[in-house]
Amino acid sequence: MGSIGKRLENLERLVGPSDDGGFEHRRTVVRGILDEFARLKSSRAVHYRAGVRVEPEDIPGKILGAGYTSEQMWELAAKRVSEREDRRGA
Repeated sequence: MGSIGKRLENLERLVGPSDDGGFEHRRTVVRGILDEFARLKSSRAVHYRAGVRVEPEDIPGKILGAGYTSEQMWELAAKRVSEREDRRGA
């Protein structure tokens, strides 16, 4: 597997510059989606404190229900970032 930096470069190349010069904004959104996806995945992780199992929050499971796909989780991450951006702009 490649490094995270290489993956970001590949994503940025796929996104490409926009006509209105908003490349930096698009780059920020892509990074935001990646960060949100990581948060969603980490919310599913089981942890232990002092040898006691701490059940995960499982945000995707609460929102999407059981049996969701990775693609649905990507869509959820994008939707959450989009909603956050809308709130900032309002």
